[in-house]
Amino acid sequence: MFKRLILFCLGLLLFQFSFSSPNDSISTRYNKGVFNSYCQISTSANDSVSNAVVNHFVQQMCYDIKGLFKWGLKGMSLKNEKDELLVFDFKRTSYSKQTGILKGIGDVVVPGVTTINDVSVDSKLTIRTYTSGKREVKLDLAKSNLFIKSMSGSFYFVPKGDNKTAYFQIRTSISFSWFFDVFITQKRYQSIMEWRLRQVLLNLREEAEKRSV
Repeated sequence: MFKRLILFCLGLLLFQFSFSSPNDSISTRYNKGVFNSYCQISTSANDSVSNAVVNHFVQQMCYDIKGLFKWGLKGMSLKNEKDELLVFDFKRTSYSKQTGILKGIGDVVVPGVTTINDVSVDSKLTIRTYTSGKREVKLDLAKSNLFIKSMSGSFYFVPKGDNKTAYFQIRTSISFSWFFDVFITQKRYQSIMEWRLRQVLLNLREEAEKRSV
């Protein structure tokens, strides 16, 4: 009887795995005040086209944020759009080639609690290409503000190489100021951030695959 129970459990696990997608995933863990998230989306797009889309995203992130809202940041509730927890109004960006600093400015509203206008987030932008062809676009918070204490985020494009599948990936590490650290629980953070991380990767995949047709 015990042996049959073990076989049944193993069979159930295999059944579940057979209907799961090993290529697409998202997760968040909280450790000592820091939220660490990871998201991965597979793509069938041509590698050269995907790289071109990454370059286009970075260029508009630095110089044409309004253009980026039309495709790369669409559906993410970042432009004066409401969700049940926060209201974001991401207004503008500016980039300095000399310092490598990308400045983003916007308002953050916690309905019924507080509004913080013109929050400035200065991040160091670094772009790296590995010998494998993997691309990394990294943003590190240059200085803390009223909203964020520390932040590091990396976006990756992993080419197909010897595999049949390429990937868009995001890794983020964020800790908030004392007020938001109390307000934003792990569950609340996941509901605010995880779907947005996934959405930006879906936007990139959609654009790359559209251009690859």
